[in-house]
Amino acid sequence: MKKAIIPLTLVLLAVCGLGGLAFRSMNGAKAAETAKTAAANNKSVYEGDLAVNIVETGTVDAVKSVEVKGRVTGRLSKLFVEEGDHVKQGDLIAIIDPKETRLMLQQNEAQLRGAKSATEKTAISIIQSRLQAQAALEQAQAKVAQLRLALKIQPRLTSSAIKQAQMNLNTALEEKKRLLQSAHPIQLASAISTLNEANANLANAKSDYARQIELEKKGYVSGKVVENAKLVLDLARTRLDSAKINRDRIDGEFKSELAKADEQIEQSRAALDTANANSIQDEVKRHDYQSALADLERAKAGLRDPDVMTKSRDQEMATVSQLQSVVSDAQRQLSETEIRAPITGIVTKKGLQVGELATGLSQFSSGTTIVKIEDRTAMRVKLDVNEIDVAKMTLGMSAQVDVDAIPAKPFHGIVKKIAPASKDASSSTGAAASTSSDAVVKYEVEILLNDAVPELRSGMSAKCTMNVLKRTNVLLLPLEYVGKDGKKQFVEIPTKKEGGTPERVYIQTGAHSGSEVEILSGVKKGTTVQKPTYKGPKRKGAMEFGSD
Repeated sequence: MKKAIIPLTLVLLAVCGLGGLAFRSMNGAKAAETAKTAAANNKSVYEGDLAVNIVETGTVDAVKSVEVKGRVTGRLSKLFVEEGDHVKQGDLIAIIDPKETRLMLQQNEAQLRGAKSATEKTAISIIQSRLQAQAALEQAQAKVAQLRLALKIQPRLTSSAIKQAQMNLNTALEEKKRLLQSAHPIQLASAISTLNEANANLANAKSDYARQIELEKKGYVSGKVVENAKLVLDLARTRLDSAKINRDRIDGEFKSELAKADEQIEQSRAALDTANANSIQDEVKRHDYQSALADLERAKAGLRDPDVMTKSRDQEMATVSQLQSVVSDAQRQLSETEIRAPITGIVTKKGLQVGELATGLSQFSSGTTIVKIEDRTAMRVKLDVNEIDVAKMTLGMSAQVDVDAIPAKPFHGIVKKIAPASKDASSSTGAAASTSSDAVVKYEVEILLNDAVPELRSGMSAKCTMNVLKRTNVLLLPLEYVGKDGKKQFVEIPTKKEGGTPERVYIQTGAHSGSEVEILSGVKKGTTVQKPTYKGPKRKGAMEFGSD
């Protein structure tokens, strides 16, 4: 039994010795590793140059790029360029079938001719209407003046005519009275006396002739006496006939003059009645004058008819101007069936083939792209820069551009444009623009290349490096060696005592890059510092969860 215990005890002692030796070895290795790690975590303040750069990647693009579209809708009848062709400004690159546009132009020109003809006709009508209105006015004025004068003298004319007719009637009555009372009785009595005397003389002559015949038969007288008695008898008969004729003549003349007097009386009475009846002309003339005044007002109003026609002509002229604009637009559209290069450059894309429908630009359509042309004499790189970096950039800042497709040639450029609003803000507003707190706000920045070469093409990837700050011969430390205590910054200087607490020294920092920070005060060149001790929450494994 005792023999068995002794070997067991020796074995246990050997194991314990080996375990102690191993433990001491492990502790020594751990101490050495800890010392090595501490030495590796220490860093001396050094002097050097600090450069703060912004590095972003983007794509190369032409500054001037044009999508060529037509203003006319139609079939693409001809296309004279291919992708990669170089064109000059003004070169003919395509033709849109002009048939429909030419027909529309002809219709518009016909409408314009009709509108011009209507305007010319209206102008002639205005001239005629103005002349007629002026003539009507002058005629109305003359008539008013004439009737005004007539109205003024008409009462006197009427009174004078009545007086004259009354006088003529009185004269006719007096003449008849004279015929009846004086002239005719005297003449008739004289004629009757002469007739009676002629009858008596005839009776005496007959008696004397008969007596002379008896005396001649008895021979008392000669034949000569008988002949004389015969002559006296014949003369008596002739005188009797003349007396009868004279009496008949006087009686006829009296009747004729009496009839004339009666007729003159009737005419004078009729003239008097007419003159009395014509007294109504005073009222007629007054009405005529009032009517003439109304005609004069209408004639004056008629002078405004040409003005109304002038307004119509102005409206027609406005229609002519409108149609002229339509014709000009149709002529422009006809000319734009020939598509010409707006800029000098390279055709980078064809949007249509011959025979396809090209939709024209309008307020309802953005139009169909026929070709795309780029002017590669000026190239740029578009970047999306975060809000922190974009605040450091200024217009005109230089940039180095490295293009992946041309690695042997570095390019240089300047910052040409910095967007005034972020990409999200420029594309949306209000609630739609709100993003989560983790979203990175980006701004569009354009870098204009100073030395573009033909090998550069749109779409190539490029890295742009922009130096925003450069300090030379300044004190530097890696960024991870500087800790923060509220708003203060500090470094920890390691202690030489084993297990001792490092010394915290507050410092003032300046500029910093993504990896280094400038030390302005607090430590000197060569001062050894260590990384600040992490005092945050305990880090958990990948499979551990919790509120921390």
